[in-house]
Amino acid sequence: MKKPEVVLNVFSSIDGKITTTPKRDVAEWTAAGIDGEAHEVTHQLYDELDCDGLVSGSESLIVWGANGVELEKPIYEPKKSKAYIVFDGRGRIDWYQTEGLLVVTREDVSEKYIQQLEEKGITYISAGTGAHINLPLALHKLYELGYKKLGLSGGGVINGAFLRQGLIDEISLVIAPLAIGGTTTPSIFDSENLKELNDVTRIELKNMKTVGNGSIWLHYKVMK
Repeated sequence: MKKPEVVLNVFSSIDGKITTTPKRDVAEWTAAGIDGEAHEVTHQLYDELDCDGLVSGSESLIVWGANGVELEKPIYEPKKSKAYIVFDGRGRIDWYQTEGLLVVTREDVSEKYIQQLEEKGITYISAGTGAHINLPLALHKLYELGYKKLGLSGGGVINGAFLRQGLIDEISLVIAPLAIGGTTTPSIFDSENLKELNDVTRIELKNMKTVGNGSIWLHYKVMK
């Protein structure tokens, strides 16, 4: 099945943490002025990388909704993206902000959730049944809708699912000048443990440079 290119585009601490501790909005780094402008630079990179859609998981939105951090200055809004694409397989979100939204869910999600999407005029696609969305099928359907390159922005669980299924083509990582630590703190990739060395995802460095205020951008190609 054909699919869009997928570029993971995220920022993290030097040890790969994407928030301070579980259930916290990473925007607090930005609000405190300690993220080395990594947040802003990452959003600018969506355009530089020609992403025509931005992908996130529902867990990130739930965390931001419950623990959102307001910023004095808004973060750069990508111009080339046609939609904010949220993977909500369990149908957990009661949507109130619907402009530019595209929802990906399961074929057997509750009828009540589908009714909500239709009543609010939210564009959606369904892919797979059971515990999880069928990611390859979802990407194929997005390709058929005209999406050619998607910017995946996490959280760690959806990033890990894409990684384990070999669906990531590039990794764009901005490392903020921070060290976080923690044994349960969300990381770039949160997934099941590997069983074999041969299952490691190998990557090739395409570009690297200093950005923002003490941050570093690393751009990799995933070797297939």
